[in-house]
Amino acid sequence: MFKFKKPNQHGGWSMIVVPIAFGIAATSFSNLHLLLYIGLLAAYFMSDQVFFYLKKRKKQIGYINTALLFLIIVVVTFLPIVIQKQETVIIFLMMIPLLLVNAYFAKTKNERAFTNDVIAVIMFCLFGVISTLINISITEIRIWSIVFIMSFMYFFGTILFVKTMIREKKSLKYKWSSWIYHILIVIIGLFIHPLVMIMYIPSLMRSIILYGRKIKIMHVGMIEIANSIFILTIGSIYLS
Repeated sequence: MFKFKKPNQHGGWSMIVVPIAFGIAATSFSNLHLLLYIGLLAAYFMSDQVFFYLKKRKKQIGYINTALLFLIIVVVTFLPIVIQKQETVIIFLMMIPLLLVNAYFAKTKNERAFTNDVIAVIMFCLFGVISTLINISITEIRIWSIVFIMSFMYFFGTILFVKTMIREKKSLKYKWSSWIYHILIVIIGLFIHPLVMIMYIPSLMRSIILYGRKIKIMHVGMIEIANSIFILTIGSIYLS
């Protein structure tokens, strides 16, 4: 018996696409990138089934059965990557403890915790590192590190923005953290390259302009999807 829970996190889709795409832009496209995308998508579905199972009082083994099917896809797609680029195994291994922490937050029904969000972002950004390592050596730190940093800077800001729009609407701490952080990444972006500065400007604008407005959760997700498309476009131009 199989059961499937459809992921309901709009930000998850952006985190699947953007970091790997940045890695492709910074290096070049390989057929292994298709396997990486398929494997990450399967891993996303797999973990969602497991986390849903863990946090439910009434355990339904059907979700674990479904997770095992996705696990097979994960192994089949990631194995060729590891075989051809053995350096990537280091990054994959780094994700295991992070995934266990995510599982703990799911078990304790605290998935919306700030720490859990940050750990999830780190894991997705590490796939950007793997994406670059498909074509380069791990010793080329400047290339894979900028892919990780650019992805992380954006998604960390998204955590703060979404908190101010949904669960922490009245929190001055999150409000000022979001505003100051987004101002800083625009300034830092300027020091990296004018294109990087431009890339983060819409994130700054939406964090300030939309704060305090009553916007449906679905619309917040749509705004983030549009912003991630802009980020992906400008970021890819810079990296290429």
